[in-house]
Amino acid sequence: MRYRPRSPRSRGFTLIELLVVIAIIAILIALLLPAVQQAREAARRTQCRNNLHNLAIAAHNYHDVFQQFPPGSMGPMNGPENFPAGWHDPTYGAALPLGHFGWPVPLLPYVEAAALHNTIDTSQPAYVRTVKEYGSERGPFGSLVNEPASRMMPRVFVCPSAHRTQPENEFKDYAINGGTGECCPDRNFTSKGMGHVNSSIKFADVADGTSNTILFIEFTHWANHSFIAEGDGANPFFFVHHTSEGYVTCCEHDGSLSPPNANIFNDRGAVSPHEGGVCAALTDGSVRFLSENIDGNTYRHLFTRRGREPIGEY
Repeated sequence: MRYRPRSPRSRGFTLIELLVVIAIIAILIALLLPAVQQAREAARRTQCRNNLHNLAIAAHNYHDVFQQFPPGSMGPMNGPENFPAGWHDPTYGAALPLGHFGWPVPLLPYVEAAALHNTIDTSQPAYVRTVKEYGSERGPFGSLVNEPASRMMPRVFVCPSAHRTQPENEFKDYAINGGTGECCPDRNFTSKGMGHVNSSIKFADVADGTSNTILFIEFTHWANHSFIAEGDGANPFFFVHHTSEGYVTCCEHDGSLSPPNANIFNDRGAVSPHEGGVCAALTDGSVRFLSENIDGNTYRHLFTRRGREPIGEY
């Protein structure tokens, strides 16, 4: 009988060795995860900048056709702070709008959404599913003919970094420059910025220079805004009411500064999901990242189109 030597017993990992390997893997993941997250946020911020650039170029194309920038909001009026029946808020009276259309509507044909634009009837009030003020919820408001379009917002109006408290096809993350805080661009015919109700601002009106004047800026939908608290959801796709939906100002009515990302209740300031500041499209179409620590006077000056103030480095 032939002798067969025994094969040596295979040796496995001990429990301690296995735990050491797991610990090493956990450490590597902990080291790599922040870098991966930073890379993802950098990509999202780049997409956000591209969105703002595309909106600015769309506004340029609108200007080429109509010889003016899109109005900040639009709808019938009998005069400043005087809205006709069916277009004002019954809770607050004829002085406040309810159902005007925001600046995204006239821009739709220039962001490859002409078919959606053609479904909107601007002779009837804009529609919104819900309005939250001081924690209470009202709505829906507006004409049902505009209800389907209100839920079909193109993604160019969405910042990919913004967490959602309202659906991304109903609430946008950008706003037009509504000036320096004078009350109020949604109901008066003047603004130092680039839009107000039924505005018709032209390139020639931007005396400060298009590279020194904000056109669009971030206002993430989950932020504080006028009477709307953080998390309730402001800034619907195209519905405008008295909280100045779709507008951002650099200051409040008393002139106090609202710096980037201050996120103050009963404020109309710019808010971004990006750490350290907000993205803004200037009127020349370029996009800049404005630091939370930007000089206050410089920030104010960027919100005026013909203030003739000096703009320093920012």
